[in-house]
Amino acid sequence: DEISEDGRNPVFSPDNQHFSWEESREGFIVTNIGRADDTGTETLHLLEGHSFQFSPDGRSGLIKRTKITREMIALQQQLNEAFEARNRQAIIQTRSELQLEEAKNTSLHRVDLHSGETAPIQTGTLMVRTPVFDEDGTLWFAGADPDNHTASNIYFIPADEDSPTQLTGEDGFFDAPQPVPGSDFIVFNSYSTSPFPTPAGAERHSFDRPNTIVIYHKENGETDSWEGQSAVISKQGSRLAFMNVSEDATSIYTVDLAKNSFEATEQVSKRDPVQHPALSPNGSTLAYMLREGISWDIHMVHLESGEHDRLSYDIQHELFPHFLNDNLVLGMMGEARHRRSHIYNVETKEFRRLFHNNSVRTVSMENAWEPSGDGTKLLIVAERDGNTISPEQGVYLVRIGENISMETLKDRLRKNLESEKELRAKAEEMFEPLYDEVKAATEEINITRLYHYQKSLYDFGSKHMTEPGNQKASAYIYETLKSFGYEPELQWFSPAEGVETANVIARLEGTTHPEIVYILSSHFDSVLRSPGADDNTSGTSVLMEAARVLADNPQPATIIFASLTAEESGLLGAREFVSVAEEEGLWAAGVVNNDMMGWTRHHRLDNTIRFSNYGIRDVQHSGAILFTDLITYDSRYYRNTDAHVFFDAYGDVIGGIGSYPILGNPNYHQPTDRLETINHNLVREVAKSTTATLMMLANAPSKVTGLELLDSPSSIALSWDEPLENDIDHFIVTYTDRSGREQTERTSDHSLLLTDADLSKTISVVAVNDRGIRGWDPTLFD
Repeated sequence: DEISEDGRNPVFSPDNQHFSWEESREGFIVTNIGRADDTGTETLHLLEGHSFQFSPDGRSGLIKRTKITREMIALQQQLNEAFEARNRQAIIQTRSELQLEEAKNTSLHRVDLHSGETAPIQTGTLMVRTPVFDEDGTLWFAGADPDNHTASNIYFIPADEDSPTQLTGEDGFFDAPQPVPGSDFIVFNSYSTSPFPTPAGAERHSFDRPNTIVIYHKENGETDSWEGQSAVISKQGSRLAFMNVSEDATSIYTVDLAKNSFEATEQVSKRDPVQHPALSPNGSTLAYMLREGISWDIHMVHLESGEHDRLSYDIQHELFPHFLNDNLVLGMMGEARHRRSHIYNVETKEFRRLFHNNSVRTVSMENAWEPSGDGTKLLIVAERDGNTISPEQGVYLVRIGENISMETLKDRLRKNLESEKELRAKAEEMFEPLYDEVKAATEEINITRLYHYQKSLYDFGSKHMTEPGNQKASAYIYETLKSFGYEPELQWFSPAEGVETANVIARLEGTTHPEIVYILSSHFDSVLRSPGADDNTSGTSVLMEAARVLADNPQPATIIFASLTAEESGLLGAREFVSVAEEEGLWAAGVVNNDMMGWTRHHRLDNTIRFSNYGIRDVQHSGAILFTDLITYDSRYYRNTDAHVFFDAYGDVIGGIGSYPILGNPNYHQPTDRLETINHNLVREVAKSTTATLMMLANAPSKVTGLELLDSPSSIALSWDEPLENDIDHFIVTYTDRSGREQTERTSDHSLLLTDADLSKTISVVAVNDRGIRGWDPTLFD
């Protein structure tokens, strides 16, 4: 079920039937309360506020409300400016001040889930963190005086009272109370430094003692404590687990809460990184994340027998175990930009993917997960349409274990088959005038040459802008491009004191309209500690081989091959390129930016088209289908890559191929990003696809510009600029008439009179040249 087209922070109620999620409405955060049953879902209430918590009986809840002050608005503006200036110190300081101002102006309110009415909870001037209900309806939270930054304490408010009582009194920073189900115990943390925000510039008070886990006995007021952090409690309240991190090892301890006296037993001790302990509902099994090599995996301890076991084996990261029941574990696979939920069987070790978008090609990114207490439902926040450029993220309800009908499955398969047939037909029509020429060029791609480029660059070691390998790499790329017949340019600049680095630029002049420019870019630098075989020697080798194949085969439009430096240091090479291009008056009609394409999982020759422009996406799919063995997926994505700089400079004209947002390579930014991990057949197929894409872009008419519409009672006059190309034969205008039928008209002029167009529907204009090649990006009047 799709719960929301754009939501965040889903929460399930303890009764497994109610849930909440947040949305932004006119700049304010609101919380929706919904209910799910076997027939579907319904929305019950819309509340002002955020960070909703349900009471154990599911009849009430708690919500936070933050009053927006002028100071907060000013601080948010300062924070935006700090991000734009990439001023790390200013970001840290301003963010801290904003968090403090928000904490001081946030209040708690009780919510009646039957009526939706709210009432304020009296917490005085306290800043409040980590509120939670116990089974009796008592509210527990951590609180701090905004004028006293030397302490925070645990407070509670019984269900029949209005004001808080302070539980802890000794000096310290106490936080994160957790009631133990079925008992009178409260578990909380004691920290050496404050978990609350403090004023910028103020001395941060600390205690000379380790972080500890504390169990408080409500009946007699006694406490037990152990050095540790990251406490978790089994759902039935029978066991506690926590981590202890020392210089020598990371350990996980468990405490049997059913015994009369508590003793912490070490279950795991590793020198390798350990994170995220989780307990099965009955407390019999401990799961945790362990990184023994390049990937995180999920491991287990069967606590009754002491047997250690491994649950996951994939080469990709497998993360964040959460027990749905005593035999099923929810986990996430992949890197942060493309995580996917999976369910693992504790006994059989089998696992299966949980969430899809029912599309063969488009990638679905999951960003947050909230399982119901009984493990039968899961709320997922995801970019299910593959669009990471738009800020919207949908909220979806997955009913775990429910099957779809055979007819539903067949219907999905039919739709995907039709979509694939349409894509192939479009590819054949698109490339038909150029097919033989493109086929001949792509067959020139040479895997031995590609390996030679990669080996030469790889042998320079790290190509970070501060390392000797950086200038060695730029010199090698320069000389290699020169050997192909280009007159390359070393675009030197100094991004930091004592650092000199250079982009390497080669230009293939267009034969008929050289003023129209397309760019193929790849960064050649690496992070400091990595030789960067995949990131991004693979992309650099594709650029060099495409440049070689096209060197003696210039296209109608100009192609610039931009091998960029210092991407890993803040996209600095791309920024320098765009700055120089602006000074020289260069404008790009399209950019293909390739980044990481040499690692493959299960030997599949697949990769992701990362694009902003749907027209370039379709050109790339088409080139891959017709001229390669490459399987291409797609995602509307450019963030934190050189493509981001080009998007800001030239607009929605971006395409490219890269491993992320399906970033499956566990060697990403690691010393293990070595040449022997690269699939050279995959690099060859990407080089073919890239060459085909460049040839189509450079031969097709560029985007129609200056589209204007003049509406009158009897007709609609469309006009547009004269094209830059001198080989345009005609224009195709597509629109919907007032009876709802799609119409297509053809004109050789730069204008057209429409007498029956429905202006509530999109009108598109695209140019066709005298070879019958249609423009790759229709101009839309929406």
